[in-house]
Amino acid sequence: MSDDRIDGLRQALAVSPENHALRLLLAETLLAAERPEEALAEYDALLAAEALPPDALLEAGRTAAEVGRIDRAATYADRAAAAGVEGVAELRAAIDATLGLDGTIRLVRQGPDQEDGSSSPLELESDPRTTFRDVGGLEDVKKTINRTIVLPYQRPDLYERYGRRAGGGILLYGPPGCGKTLLARATAGECGLPFSNVRIEEILDPYFGISERNLHEAFVQARQFAPCVLFLDELDAIGFARRKHVGSAGRPLVDQVLQELDAIGSDNEGILVLAATNAPWDLDEALKRPGRFDRLVFVPPPDRAAREEILTLHLGERPNEGIDVESLAKRTPLFSGADLRAVVERAVDAVIDEALDSGGDPPLAQRHFEQALRHFRPSTLEWLATARNYV
Repeated sequence: MSDDRIDGLRQALAVSPENHALRLLLAETLLAAERPEEALAEYDALLAAEALPPDALLEAGRTAAEVGRIDRAATYADRAAAAGVEGVAELRAAIDATLGLDGTIRLVRQGPDQEDGSSSPLELESDPRTTFRDVGGLEDVKKTINRTIVLPYQRPDLYERYGRRAGGGILLYGPPGCGKTLLARATAGECGLPFSNVRIEEILDPYFGISERNLHEAFVQARQFAPCVLFLDELDAIGFARRKHVGSAGRPLVDQVLQELDAIGSDNEGILVLAATNAPWDLDEALKRPGRFDRLVFVPPPDRAAREEILTLHLGERPNEGIDVESLAKRTPLFSGADLRAVVERAVDAVIDEALDSGGDPPLAQRHFEQALRHFRPSTLEWLATARNYV
């Protein structure tokens, strides 16, 4: 019966090869019929067409591991991790089991270190001009940062009187595009200090021990620039919960983060530390203890008043007329700051197209925003749906 069903599905696909739902059904049917190699071929076709649903990524990965296609299994695991699918650790464990590993792959760089002129793990902005005035809305967040970081630096006498030390310890979390990095840069501008941004892509390295060394070097450089604001973006990339790690891979890097924050064997005086993450539920609990990032601050999508302010900021000096910013703000609930910037840019694209077609010089108008909003949905929805699983 299953062979007849498979033949029928193949015939239907021959007539309608772009029917992705039908192809997914064929893959599942092949898998149920214990024909994993053929099922994997269908999963691969769906992945190539960017039509494989996130909840099918793990099954495809397990199928690839079952038939010994470890490269494909790893690809599916990476895609599932990027999509925020639960159960990636189990798939990676299955891949390691297939390889006969304990979950730890260590690549050791042989020979002396090479001074190859590689990029610094720290990006320094010596004179940041961004301040809280450039951040639309988020008044409560700005007030918390001002009280916790800016004022202790500007008025150390006041804080010493009450036994409060100046120093970082704020972790900004929330959906992407809502202004976490901008807030960190504005904090440096408010303090009049250099902004030191730890570049995660320059920290992480596949060779054993190199990521830890790179992270230590970033803190060493920050101490040379002190006083400064040190910003750790995507903290979950280097501070992923050790209890979630398969094997021991990744644990030394978390330990190094904790060691640097505790300033073991060195002095962090004058370094104001902020961090940001889109996935606070993936952070190691030790990072949230007092003296580290004990102040977690939610950076939400902007409210209506903040959306008005952000839209006005992005309109800036662009020639426009008749734009009802208040109406646009009402119609964009849950839009992030990045979403609002994208809406303005799409509206600008629309007016440029109109100018090219007409040969004139029309101003940016409400109709261009209507066109921009027609097929736009807030990018925060996926994050908010994921967050509900942890609240």
